[in-house]
Amino acid sequence: MAAEHGELLAEMATIGRLSATERLKHAQKRRAQQLKAWAQMEKDAARGSRAKADKRKKTRTTKVTFPNTITLLDAAARCDLEEVRELLNSGVSPDLVNEDGLTALHQCCIDDFVDVVQCLLDAGANVNACDSELWTPLHAAATCGHTGLVQLLIQAGADLLAVNADGNMPYDLCEDEATLELLEMVMAEQGITQDRIDECRGAKEAAMLTDIQALIQSGADLNAQDDNGATLLHIASSNGYMSVGELLLEHRAQVEVKDSDGWTPLHAAACWGQIQMVELLVAHGASLNTKSVLEETPLDVCVDEEVRAKLMDLKHKHDAIMKSQDRQKGTLQRRASSAGSRGKVVRRVSVNERSSLYRREHHKEAMVWQERGRQPEPQDDDEDRQTDNELHQHATMVAGADATSRLEELEAADRKIVSSLGNGGTSVSLASSVPGELWIGGGLMDRSASYQLSPASGSGDGEGADSMTREKSHHTLADLKRQRAAAKLNKYPAPAPPLPPTVEEQPSSTAAEATTTQAQTAVHLTPIPVEEVSPSQVYFTQASGDPPLLKLRAPEEEQPNNKEPCCGLIEGIQPTMGWRERRRVVRAVNGVPHRGKVLTLDNMNPNVKRVEYAVRGPIVQRAVQIEKELKEGAKKPFTEVIRANIGDAHAMGQKPITFLRQVLALCAYPELLEDNKFPEDAKQRARRILEACGGHSIGAYSASQGIECVRQDVARYIEKRDGGIPSNPDNIYLSTGASDAIVTMLKLLVRGEGRDRTGVMISIPQYPLYSAAVADLGAVQVSYYLDEDKCWGLDVAELRRSLHEARQHCNPRVLCIINPGNPTGQVQSRQCIEDVIRFAKEEHLFLMADEVYQDNIYAEGCQFHSFKKVLFEMGPEYSSAVEMASFHSTSKCYMGECGFRGGYMEVINMDPQVKAQLTKLVSVRLCPPVPGQALLDLVVNPPQQDEPSYATFMKERTAVLADLAEKARLTEQIFNTVPGITCNPVQGAMYTFPRITLPQKAIDKAKEEGTVPDMFYCMKLLEEEGICLVPGSGFGQREGTFHFRMTILPPTEKLKVVLQKISDFHQRFTKEFS
Repeated sequence: MAAEHGELLAEMATIGRLSATERLKHAQKRRAQQLKAWAQMEKDAARGSRAKADKRKKTRTTKVTFPNTITLLDAAARCDLEEVRELLNSGVSPDLVNEDGLTALHQCCIDDFVDVVQCLLDAGANVNACDSELWTPLHAAATCGHTGLVQLLIQAGADLLAVNADGNMPYDLCEDEATLELLEMVMAEQGITQDRIDECRGAKEAAMLTDIQALIQSGADLNAQDDNGATLLHIASSNGYMSVGELLLEHRAQVEVKDSDGWTPLHAAACWGQIQMVELLVAHGASLNTKSVLEETPLDVCVDEEVRAKLMDLKHKHDAIMKSQDRQKGTLQRRASSAGSRGKVVRRVSVNERSSLYRREHHKEAMVWQERGRQPEPQDDDEDRQTDNELHQHATMVAGADATSRLEELEAADRKIVSSLGNGGTSVSLASSVPGELWIGGGLMDRSASYQLSPASGSGDGEGADSMTREKSHHTLADLKRQRAAAKLNKYPAPAPPLPPTVEEQPSSTAAEATTTQAQTAVHLTPIPVEEVSPSQVYFTQASGDPPLLKLRAPEEEQPNNKEPCCGLIEGIQPTMGWRERRRVVRAVNGVPHRGKVLTLDNMNPNVKRVEYAVRGPIVQRAVQIEKELKEGAKKPFTEVIRANIGDAHAMGQKPITFLRQVLALCAYPELLEDNKFPEDAKQRARRILEACGGHSIGAYSASQGIECVRQDVARYIEKRDGGIPSNPDNIYLSTGASDAIVTMLKLLVRGEGRDRTGVMISIPQYPLYSAAVADLGAVQVSYYLDEDKCWGLDVAELRRSLHEARQHCNPRVLCIINPGNPTGQVQSRQCIEDVIRFAKEEHLFLMADEVYQDNIYAEGCQFHSFKKVLFEMGPEYSSAVEMASFHSTSKCYMGECGFRGGYMEVINMDPQVKAQLTKLVSVRLCPPVPGQALLDLVVNPPQQDEPSYATFMKERTAVLADLAEKARLTEQIFNTVPGITCNPVQGAMYTFPRITLPQKAIDKAKEEGTVPDMFYCMKLLEEEGICLVPGSGFGQREGTFHFRMTILPPTEKLKVVLQKISDFHQRFTKEFS
């Protein structure tokens, strides 16, 4: 042992003089040796080597006692329930932690020891305990896919939005489908929105930003250093906190301050792959040549390929500029010597003058590069040539290096290092324990972390490689996180940078987390194969905001068969760890490349994950579950669920219009054309439609823009509706309902990045289709509020306020208007429409008029005015200038034919070239549903007065609209008699959006359960009364107000029952929480 100890000390001294890359290679070799020695030891033990056992017995004569922390964690790791109970009963705290902050509850959640978890929870264990890297037990259980444990932890109060040091929540880390479904269902029930998730993720950076702003106001020194020499800029640089870094640099934080190891903030940003921070620091004068105590520049400590390429490119340009300045300096010195001695002039310049100076310097830099491109490099410029060669070699390696050759190079280097160090004891296990600092809640907190790299013990029941596998391996949570980090590096390699890269061409996202090593730390690193990456491939980085969900694989070398454990032995670097911890910890890989799902929640389109659609949200999902429970015989206070959440007329009991269904039946089954039961006008309509279809069948494709004769009928319908204003069939596009046309139009309009991203102005409250489409397309939602006190009126002053605020961060190009309104039921006056059109012209906005409820007008004095009609009646100044699209559908009005998905869009003043692109875009979907097109034709071309179906058609149409008008009046009347509910008149459409007053206790209770108050209200209504509504928060509402949306479609008698139940429930709810 003494010899081994001496060898270790000599080795440590040697390692201290190695570079980061060389130390990393040595650590890999050392770890492999340790694992082989451990495997041999387990193999010998399994064979019953009595001599060695006796020898061990003789040498282990000293009695060792362990603190309660180790005893409890050991008992928990062995699933020794009796010992755990005995320890807890003896007064041992269930929340004892080891040096990594790991509790027994964390360990049992990894190993799926449900009984021990329940015992710990019963003893009062903190279900939201965080380790040193902010992992909670729920993170561990979700990562390992232990569904039962996840449910148990949630019931015990586990925080679903707990964010670990990687910025991950439990659902981010979960890949097991059943567990993920459970997490998403509970999050939905609690009303957790994407905005709330994003707010939690950015809380630490926001807290640090707030604290630094307070420091600035108090005049504190922003360059103050902690015990390790780190400054605030060091911490911001290592974590990639751009907003914090920009604020610090704006207030003159120094970029060349060194910590106790000689690292500058640029070293930190380079080491941890923060490419944006690298660019920011260099732009503010950070030197690329500053060396640390170990003589390492930022380029030396950077192992990420993309960041390394950026640093090399910046260094190359910097060196060229410095040489140019040296030549100019020499010229000036010669001139100065001939001009005699003059006094030194110091001139103070303003900010504007400095900006001009910077522009001149940038121009000079460009000129230097142009001149450098024309002239050959000096032959004696060895440093530049060396940098060029290094950049070329780097790009070549990234673009086409073979993984096998790289592995051979690493192994050869390892052998060389090992041979120079001597054959040390391979069973030595190294550990590092150093103090660190963690930024939590806006302050610096001292924390120490210890990373034990000894191999996990095997069962010893097998021989050879088999001895290293167990039915259930016991691993630490640090192991689990290390393997996930390793899988991320294996699965998502950063693509090769272009050759040579330039500042403008570099991608803005940071690369995958960088790695470094410590002299006292020995780990095993499996080289990562270089995979061919296509230019369009999406890869994930530390700054992507959505860390990958990775399936965990054990190393093939140690686990060749049997059940694979979920964890390996991997060190992890976490972005919010303390400065010292991050400096000393090594991220290494001990496993094989991940081969899981091609499409996961992480690598799917991130825009889709931001989509929310409240109309079919968690309330509706729970309603479906209750319906199943009722069918299975469950006892409820009600016998059916009343779906008042969606405008589906036929589902609510409305009868189809006879003429429409007759023609559709004839089109679907042409043999019925010979049946005398069908009126002649219905047969004529069917024959005309069938003749326009390929093969005389509605089962054939149509033209992508829609059947021509149908588009002609739509144009005639619009012309008649608008009092003779012409409509061109070529401007008509048939669609799969109005929703399809709306999304298609937004696809044409959305463009840009950053402040140039398209902003789409949407009313609040709004129909969730618009917010969902905007999120899906990556646009910016620009909200403007309707005035509830003025019957949800639209005020142009509010439009202007919203527009001007939005222009600070995006480029608003689209204004969406729903008339009549959904969910608010208002009908816009002609004066309001004229004001909107003027506003759109003044601000150069594209107008989108959603007019699908144009026949649903109920209130006296209200009249539907189409935007197109008002536009053309305002004269050529507007009719020839304002670009617009209007939409209509067969799903609403008196028809209610939602399932046929028929609709159309008319475009006005569209550029002919853009129109050609629109035609191309709709051709990708082939065509809208032909039965829906046929139905639309019947809506716009109904029976005429001299045709046999006219009387029946008009009777049914009038009855439907009259019934809806009566239900609109009834809804307003009953709701306004209930204390705590106020309801504006339902002027049109199919919905009411009453405001509800909730007691403070109910609001507090909702917050306790992690949901919004109106969601809590509606969920409780569903559970107690069986009525399914949509909370107002799903449509948007002013802060501090609460609403719900309810359709008025149920039959009158059932609607009365619904209204009475809601009234009784509201009074009971108010009393319960008062």
